[in-house]
Amino acid sequence: MAMKKLGFLNSVSSSELETPIAEFHRGLKQAGFVDGENVQIIDKWAEHDLEKLPALAAELLGQGVDVLAATGGLVAAQAAVATVKKAKKPTRIVFVGGFDPVKGKLVKKLHEPKGTVTGVNTTTTESLPQRLKLARELVGKTPIYLVTRADAAVGLLERKKSGKIPVLEVSSIKELHQRFEDAKNKGHALVLSSDPFFTARAEEIAEMAKDVGVVAVYAWRAYVDAGGLMSYGPSLPNAYRQAGVYAGHILADAKAPNPPVIQLSCCELVINVSAAGGLGIKVPRSLLAQASHVVD
Repeated sequence: MAMKKLGFLNSVSSSELETPIAEFHRGLKQAGFVDGENVQIIDKWAEHDLEKLPALAAELLGQGVDVLAATGGLVAAQAAVATVKKAKKPTRIVFVGGFDPVKGKLVKKLHEPKGTVTGVNTTTTESLPQRLKLARELVGKTPIYLVTRADAAVGLLERKKSGKIPVLEVSSIKELHQRFEDAKNKGHALVLSSDPFFTARAEEIAEMAKDVGVVAVYAWRAYVDAGGLMSYGPSLPNAYRQAGVYAGHILADAKAPNPPVIQLSCCELVINVSAAGGLGIKVPRSLLAQASHVVD
């Protein structure tokens, strides 16, 4: 029997998502598949150049992948779906992203995703209002700004969820650093978008915020683990693990109906009290009581 092939498409680079990728492999193993033993995993990375995604997806289809894991945000998933549709192939797709997959036109129903597409919705866009609420509880009357990537799909979705919170756009890490400097000088607090552009640079951004001395709140725990102040959102590594499990199940039975889209409704609030102290912030007891994890 020919070895199964799994295509892995992502909008960033492998070095920036080591832990989530490891969890994807763990999920795949839980479903009975190990790279090099009974499945060949073919990776394609856009390295933040989103215009490459359709061509990379086409390359994976050309190599005959049985399942295409489209990870790293809405654009990667949409590129995979459009490419498979254009090629008129029955290739199954498993996505990972924080967007609403129905509004993103990936599936029509979450519980019965007919066709070739299913995946894991990390709900980071949907959880933005609560993230902003927690940020407000942390900083009191300090003005809060949402930072998004210019012209990004995730940023456009988050704008609709942010209410009256003003939005700052950036198109590069250099511009983000300037936004941090401006926020520090003007006494503003920032909430960063869950866009993969930022997520892939969590350690660099957390260190940048610390160096500048700006108050910043994030969507993923990876920032806080790297020294950041506070995060609220689901577990990204767990989302990738679950996507790996789904990919493995589909590899095992290509004729099985699509499993429901997973909605990660459980979010974790992580607070770094040492980082708060360094910024001169006293974390309210009410916020500490809500925390899933407190880093000393």
